[in-house]
Amino acid sequence: MAGRILNRRELRRQSDSADQAAEQTEAAAPETAEAADDGDAEAAPVKKVRKAKAKAPAGPKVKRVRKPKAPPRMFARWGVYDAGMKQVAVFDYTQRAAAEEKLADLLTKKKGTHFLQLVKEAMPEPEPAPAAASPVA
Repeated sequence: MAGRILNRRELRRQSDSADQAAEQTEAAAPETAEAADDGDAEAAPVKKVRKAKAKAPAGPKVKRVRKPKAPPRMFARWGVYDAGMKQVAVFDYTQRAAAEEKLADLLTKKKGTHFLQLVKEAMPEPEPAPAAASPVA
């Protein structure tokens, strides 16, 4: 199992110094190869090392601001529920008296617990009206 690297900066310096030494030997190698090529028909090909081009620093990226979605329109209704949270009846918000009457009826006729609760439901999206066709003369 490999041990933990204790000093990353020191390893980086060693790596950089090894890279610089390799570059110096490569720079000296073509000069010695030209000197040794005084008449030899078979000269050893010299490898050319491509240096990586430094990229220009990119400008700061502009963050796109996403338009926030409008929350869906909601409308309130009165719901009559049993003890198991099963919805027994639903009434419009303006019909609270009818909802309470239904609740009283259920409490007297059926055994068990029933209660009235406000329910918020998403309003359906209105369908876009079809474009009026212009009369063609």
